[in-house]
Amino acid sequence: MTALDLPGTQEPIGVPRAARTPYGALTLIGLGGLFAGVTGPLLSTFIPPLVRDALGDQRTLIGVVMAIDNVLLLILVPWAGPASDRASARGHGRLRLVLTGFVLAALGMAILPASAGFGLAALIGAIVVLQGGINLQRAPFNALVADVIPSRYRSLATGSVTFQMCVGAIVFLMLGRMLGMRTAFLIAGATVLAITALLALRLREPTQSDSQAGEVTFRSLGAAVWSAVRGAVPGMRPVFLGVLLVQLTFQTFTTWFALHGTERFGVPPEEVTTGFIAWAVGGVIGALPAGFIGVRIGRRNAMLVGLAAMAVCLFALDRVTQLSSAVPLLMLASAAWTFPMVNAYPLFVEPVPRKYRGVLTSLFVLCMALGGAIGDPLNGGLFDLLDSYRAMFLLMASYAALAAVAVLFVPRGAGEADTAAATRARWPTS
Repeated sequence: MTALDLPGTQEPIGVPRAARTPYGALTLIGLGGLFAGVTGPLLSTFIPPLVRDALGDQRTLIGVVMAIDNVLLLILVPWAGPASDRASARGHGRLRLVLTGFVLAALGMAILPASAGFGLAALIGAIVVLQGGINLQRAPFNALVADVIPSRYRSLATGSVTFQMCVGAIVFLMLGRMLGMRTAFLIAGATVLAITALLALRLREPTQSDSQAGEVTFRSLGAAVWSAVRGAVPGMRPVFLGVLLVQLTFQTFTTWFALHGTERFGVPPEEVTTGFIAWAVGGVIGALPAGFIGVRIGRRNAMLVGLAAMAVCLFALDRVTQLSSAVPLLMLASAAWTFPMVNAYPLFVEPVPRKYRGVLTSLFVLCMALGGAIGDPLNGGLFDLLDSYRAMFLLMASYAALAAVAVLFVPRGAGEADTAAATRARWPTS
């Protein structure tokens, strides 16, 4: 149980649903999203100029330094997920790994602005500490959401995470512009420490039953991964594909919109930032309704509604002629984007036994990262072929439509709330 009286998450089929929605617990777990909103936008905005100032115009070396994040993700995410499973099986819980990542990230945020003044080695060291903390907590935190939030409310939980992430992004982007990089990073570091303290003091993971608390071996973890890859659990492979395509859609926007906007609308880069702010605002608007609707009509249906609406908005964006006309459509597209983002992980994790949640969540996170990794070179090649960025929104609409097709292959009822017992026997037992 947690300090907010969270009920256990291993409810068998037929157990009556909780009478009241645990809003306090949902707000608390959403702080993990606030962590991402505090750190992510500041890093995207300020790290590239810091690296450029340290290296000059050596673009290849700049790219190498900027790739540190991806290297750490590939190292830490596959390690941290299984490590959290083993810690949970031994009764230690996943929260320790999450809090360790938060503390490292807070330290990195505090020292990063000043590190550039001590040379490239100090800057790289600060980046390693910061990105190491961020990537260490990714898989354990997501698995923790499933551990402490009852099945029925997991879409609301990921909605809370997404909502607080978007709010944090807006607030700290504004702080960065108003107060400057150094002050914004210090405030961000203090905010992350406050989040760490709240989770440490208020969150208590539920104790596993004896039947679930056996030692998790590398063999059993490998067997669980293989079960997911070969499709032993209905709907898991199409969920992976759908998530990859949703992330590909998002990555297309974040990477190429600035270039698309300046070319298409003829405005300076400063004005194009209006589009990024509109996307963040749309995320704030859509996140919580996406969770409520996922609870009401089902996770699969909510994802399909969001993907269809997003594809329509993106197609309409291809037709507008002015940036001012694009802003409300970008907000609508982002609000629709939250529907698959909020409901995909609860749908994915529902049939996964608690002892395998860390390792399978690592696969989920890596699948999202793969969408980003293949998206930039793929889109870059297409834009080179077309000799223009004009088709960006049509590409995004195509990715969203393909994601909807993938989700259609998820069987009805698979991954919905309180259905875990029906598929539990498909997982390896040793």
